[in-house]
Amino acid sequence: MGQEGFKKYWVNDGPKLIFIILFIAANIVVFVERFIYYRYKRPDLFDMLGYGVCIARGSAAMIKLDSALILIPVLRNFLSWLRGTFVNNYIPIDKNIHFHKMIAWVIAGATFSHVMAHYHNFLVLSESPIEQLEPLGFTEVRSTWSLAFLSLSGSTGHVAVLAMVLMFSSAIESIRRPMFEIFWYTHHLFVLYFVLICVHGLAKLLGDKANFWMWVVGPVAFYLIERIVRVARSKQACLLLMARQHPSRTIELRMKVEKFRYKPGQYLFLNCPTIAKNEWHPFTITSAPDEDFVSCHINVVGNWTGKISTLMNPEKRMGIVQENVLNAPDGKAILRIDGPFGTASEEVFKYKYVMLVGAGIGITPFASILKNIRFQLSRQYQTTQMIEKVHFFWICRDRSSFEWFSGIIGALEMDNVNNFLDINPYLTGALSSQEVRDVMYAGGDEEARDQITGFSAPTHFGRPKWSEIFADYSQRYAGKDVGVFFCGPKMLSKELYKNCTYFTKSTSCRFHYHKENF
Repeated sequence: MGQEGFKKYWVNDGPKLIFIILFIAANIVVFVERFIYYRYKRPDLFDMLGYGVCIARGSAAMIKLDSALILIPVLRNFLSWLRGTFVNNYIPIDKNIHFHKMIAWVIAGATFSHVMAHYHNFLVLSESPIEQLEPLGFTEVRSTWSLAFLSLSGSTGHVAVLAMVLMFSSAIESIRRPMFEIFWYTHHLFVLYFVLICVHGLAKLLGDKANFWMWVVGPVAFYLIERIVRVARSKQACLLLMARQHPSRTIELRMKVEKFRYKPGQYLFLNCPTIAKNEWHPFTITSAPDEDFVSCHINVVGNWTGKISTLMNPEKRMGIVQENVLNAPDGKAILRIDGPFGTASEEVFKYKYVMLVGAGIGITPFASILKNIRFQLSRQYQTTQMIEKVHFFWICRDRSSFEWFSGIIGALEMDNVNNFLDINPYLTGALSSQEVRDVMYAGGDEEARDQITGFSAPTHFGRPKWSEIFADYSQRYAGKDVGVFFCGPKMLSKELYKNCTYFTKSTSCRFHYHKENF
């Protein structure tokens, strides 16, 4: 790979690859260091337990390292601040949730190795004479069962593993999305996990000092500061200015909170004490900083979102269903807000040419961005690098999904200064017979707006042909950088990433791919 090839590879994969290499290397180093130490510098233990002690201690070192790292990707305030520094150019901050999961899986693998090695060690210890055990602090020969489940190390280790099983299983997407409450509560078993692992080594079963706390004290301190900041910030009074029910099970919330400053594309956490006092959910901010309120659009798909929809709209009406509400019927605050937090969509203003791709409710981060561009154009001032061209793709399954955002798009079409906005709506679902008739009757009127979306731009039927679209843009923007921003399902994300990578490597255009992650 030459210099030019490396530069093209770096566009979408460079920082991520280097970070993964460093992470793997760090785990190998700590494992090998402990393995060699117990193999050659602790002959008393090695002669008795063999490679079981080497593997157990090497795996324990990996658990310590990764337990120290796993909190960092979820320090949302810290990462939001870091996003505004030069470090953002070298660390893939947008992949924080992916790295959090990757670290968790490495901990799981190291834990399995650690437990299996210690089962072997317990068996050997239970069969060893008391003369060999006395130097290790044993006063009597104990059974394998006693060592594994009744000793301090064994009992705390097994409970910690149980906590991990609950955390991992509830984080599976098929459980997390429809039953977020279960995920939220079980994931907070990490507090129990940290306490148990700190206690785990106090018995000094193999003569080692308990030093797990030394590895995690720094990240835990940062995490506690993060939590304190978020709790203090969430205490601000929040006025629900308006709740509006849109089609396709989408409800819009407009809120007023003092000292809430945000950037286009950022997100916030919402809490409704009436539903669950300690449960917070992330939602993209759909208003622009210039507006005197903060809004988000919620797609009703799970337990919590279903409850918030019922609370706001018990009669299941369309349109405005609540106005100027401070407290819920039970006297508690109607809503609490925490944020804002940074996302990949913040990077949009780094590029002169951008592609915004949203599927269904995934359009929400681009609502704020497009509104912000409109306000900038209306005031006729520019940011440090004004966007010159926006190719906006909105993909929906049914016609009604277009309705809640059509007003914003319509206004942008009327104020399309220098033709900066290229709108491409796609309908992937089938039309009803009445909708087909509407489209046919409107077809002869050249001045009529599109009957599906209400936009001036015509609706495309079916899925976008991304390879043809990227091929066209790669020629149009030859030698230039194009920011590609996406929010939506994984399958579409993979397709966009594949095209970004392919056309970046095969043409002179550089497509920088950014995906929303919560």
